[in-house]
Amino acid sequence: MFSKDTKDVGKGTAKVPSIISANLRIVGDLVSEGDVQVDGVIEGDVRARSLTLSEGALVKGQVDADEVRIRGTVEGQISAGHVELGRTARVTGDVLHDVLSIEAGAFIDGHCRHKPDGPKVALPGPGSQDTDADRPAVVTL
Repeated sequence: MFSKDTKDVGKGTAKVPSIISANLRIVGDLVSEGDVQVDGVIEGDVRARSLTLSEGALVKGQVDADEVRIRGTVEGQISAGHVELGRTARVTGDVLHDVLSIEAGAFIDGHCRHKPDGPKVALPGPGSQDTDADRPAVVTL
């Protein structure tokens, strides 16, 4: 009934995505260090390693991930290294990407822009001596 090898349970080595089922609606932001599959509705921002948005699913908010596969609807900006828009995808917002693939039939109402190649800027963390009031606040999740 259960696997005898339980040493990897809870260590994040499994590639099983977190699933937001078709009958589930989340109001608020979703943050995951792993893979997320959305079949339902999220009214908030989504940050994950990878996001798969199924046909009929909806995200009303920004999406930030390494990999994004869209078959449903996104109303907000998408920022990802690899973005794949399926034929049933509907995106209302800008798409920032390193790699972008779009199937025939996908709908985009926004700009598609390649992400800047510039160096990543490290923001000061907690306990930093930098007290410049003009800098944005850093929120650690």
